[in-house]
Order: sequence, then structure tokens, then C-alpha cells
Amino acid sequence: MISLDAIKEKVQTIAQLPALPAVASKVIQMVDNPRTSTSSLGKLIATDQALTAKVLKIANSPFYGFPKKISTIDFAIIVLGYDALKEIVISTSLVSSLEKTSDSYFDSKAFWDHAIATGIFARRLARDLGYRISGEVFVGGLLHDMGISILNRHFREEYQRIVGIVRETDLTFIEAEESVLGVTHAEVGSWLAERWNLPDQLVEAVALHHAPANAAQNPDLVALIHCADVMANSLPGMKVEFDTGVEFDREALNRLQLNDSARIKDYVAAYALMVQTDLPQFTQSNNEPTEGIPNHEG
Repeated sequence: MISLDAIKEKVQTIAQLPALPAVASKVIQMVDNPRTSTSSLGKLIATDQALTAKVLKIANSPFYGFPKKISTIDFAIIVLGYDALKEIVISTSLVSSLEKTSDSYFDSKAFWDHAIATGIFARRLARDLGYRISGEVFVGGLLHDMGISILNRHFREEYQRIVGIVRETDLTFIEAEESVLGVTHAEVGSWLAERWNLPDQLVEAVALHHAPANAAQNPDLVALIHCADVMANSLPGMKVEFDTGVEFDREALNRLQLNDSARIKDYVAAYALMVQTDLPQFTQSNNEPTEGIPNHEG
């Protein structure tokens, strides 16, 4: 078994470990600065035509439901707000940075469908339950399993052994990870979140999405992402192998006052329709031409 220190050192020093694109990283820093102006933020995004096109495409999607067409970045920032802008920038950057290839051990489409569905579920669940952290939960839901991609790419032999154990035994994926590596994808993903200098509460959410009772910084955020993860994995045709054996944590359900199984089923049914509508906005490549797209003026 590889030592825990050796795994963490490798994760933190892998040359190919994805980093957020420079513009996206700067956008996140500016969004978190209360003195940032809409104009300066719009000018920064406008320097990246691909990001500009994607932001405008998603801002005009049913996911945000704005009735009037959003044609400029400044307008997008004004009507969507900084939190929603950060959601879009992180989601588009993440989808473009992490694993997209598939084989018999890793289904890229299933991985991304589950990640985005979890973000959508978490965002709506937070809203329906009255939590004012919908932006953070979408990003947390999107990021929660990124450790899977790191294990598949950089610990290939061990990852395949883990998948083999799950397919051949009654062990959960987490139990198989611990037996082979002594660490889970949740912890590995949190190390990547630290490398990206993401907020501490998001690092915690990634690290503890399978153990929400251990959350200390923002247990509500972790509980929301945990429940959204389990709910998204219950969608017909969208189960993922790495969530094998994962069930609702009782403490998380209690924290959210979500102990009614019929209510949970109603939420899943309602959110499933949103996933069908919103998922393509994040997974489809942006084929629109970027030339001539209005950026931050006009």
C-alpha cells in the first residue's frame, strides 16, 4: 500500500495536475473582493473569448431562467450577480480541465453527468430548504468527486484495483479505496481544492461529502452537498460506480430536517426534470463563433 504521505505528496506535486486557467482564477479572486466593480470584472472576462462565449451561453440557459436575452458580460454580471458568475466560471473551467477520456474502468460521461447533476440538485435543494448558500453548493456539488479523476489519471493501477474489488466483492467504493490506498477520493479531491486556493468551506465540502457529520466550518453546506450527491445518484440511468454503497447520512438529514422519504422522492422527481434541461448547457462544447460577441460594452 502506498503511504498516505506519499499519495498526498504526489497529488500536490504532479506537474500535470490541473490548475484553474489564469483568467478564471483572477475572476474568482475579484468576485470575492467587495471593492471589485462590474466594469473591471467584465473587462477581465472579455480578455478570454471562449470564456465570454460560454458565460453568455449558460447565462441565457434555463438554468438561470432570466426572461430577457443577456447579450453582454456586464449585463450578465448585473442580473446574475457575483455568486452565479463564479458558479459559471468555475464550472466551465473545471469541465475543460479534468478527465474526459473513458475506458472500462472510468466512464467520463457518467462522471460529468453526475457531478453537474449533483450541483444542480444541491443548488435547488438549498433554495427549497431556505439556505442562502446556493452559489457555493452548486460549485461544491460540481467539485465533490474530482478526486476520482485524479485517482484514475495518476494512480491508474491502484484505481483499477479498487474498481475490481468493488465489482467482485460487497465492499463499497470507499471501503475499497481505503483497503488499497488508505485514503479516499474525497480526501484526494480536497487536496486539489487546496491547490486551487478555493475557500476553506469548499475544501471541507469536498473532503467530507461522504462524512458530513464531521464538518466543522460549514456543516449545512456539507450536508446539502452530501444529500444532493445521494439524490443525484438515485436518478434512473445515472448511477455511478464510485458511489456504490453510499446512503444518506442520518445526521445530515436531521440537520436539514429532511427525514421524510416521500418528500425526498418528490424533490428527486422535480429536480430530475431540471437536470434534463440544464445538463446539456454545461456538458456540450461551445460551438458558437466567438468573434463579434459583445463583451463588456454596449
